Amino acid sequence: MKAIKTFTHSNCNFEPIRILSAMKKVIWHILNIIVFTMLALLVTPSSHAQFVRFVEDGQQWQGKLQTSINRYVAKNGTEVELVAAVHIADAAYYEALNAYFEQRDVVLYELVTSEPDPDLSQQARDDGGSAIGFVQAAMASYLQLHFQLQEINYGAVNFRHADLSMQELRSIMDAKNENFFTMFLNLAAAQMASEQQARLNGSGAVSSFTVLSLLTALAADNQGQAVKYLVAQELGRSGGLIIDAELESQVTILGDRNAAALGELQQVLSDGSDQRISLFYGAAHMPGIERVLLEELEFSMSEQTWLDAWVIP
Repeated sequence: MKAIKTFTHSNCNFEPIRILSAMKKVIWHILNIIVFTMLALLVTPSSHAQFVRFVEDGQQWQGKLQTSINRYVAKNGTEVELVAAVHIADAAYYEALNAYFEQRDVVLYELVTSEPDPDLSQQARDDGGSAIGFVQAAMASYLQLHFQLQEINYGAVNFRHADLSMQELRSIMDAKNENFFTMFLNLAAAQMASEQQARLNGSGAVSSFTVLSLLTALAADNQGQAVKYLVAQELGRSGGLIIDAELESQVTILGDRNAAALGELQQVLSDGSDQRISLFYGAAHMPGIERVLLEELEFSMSEQTWLDAWVIP
């Protein structure tokens, strides 16, 4: 009995605690990565242009996640550039964007916030002022990246808010009987259907972002680099969900926010004093905004530039 008692205290009461603790950390990492990837991807509608891509380096766990600046020109010469963004990235990426924004007449930017002043409070800079922002900030820390709200100069004189307020977003979602949980369930279901269709017809890039690949990355010697590579590869994956204008309009976090951005854009265009306009929004929003630019506002795409958002390693 003494031997059994000693064994119980020295092993059964110690090792399981260590194992459970390690398992909790792994599960927490997995949940954070999956939620962040869904938030960042949301949907990838069919589009004339590409707004985010992943470029392989040829070495294990190495590559670049890139976002684009697409230029569109109207018949009167007015220039609108869609500046696709990822909300966590290398510091050099945000430095390049800040320098670029200084050259623009007006920058229309996205940010769902209750802050009336573009010079955001420290809390909003730290966590985005929302659950989504908290996840993004947490992933920035884990992947050793920088958070957009902490790096972009939103107080610049040429910056103009072009998004819903937090109160407006909640009112619209309440009217649709929608919440973030049901929205993500719908998006997850649509993503699974899209992946199944891609496998059946052999078209599009099927996701390699699986539990097995994630566990492999978490078990790698250079875990942080491996997970960053895997997430970047998924964010840059071409294809994805195909969504039309009608379905897009039903998803508040996409359709209604795009409408807010386009409303501000049309006000700037009507004023006529600004000729170099940038619209700075997450890459998932860009295909819907581009569709309106091309089909309704009769702009023509003229140029595309790529920026390195994540350089791995």
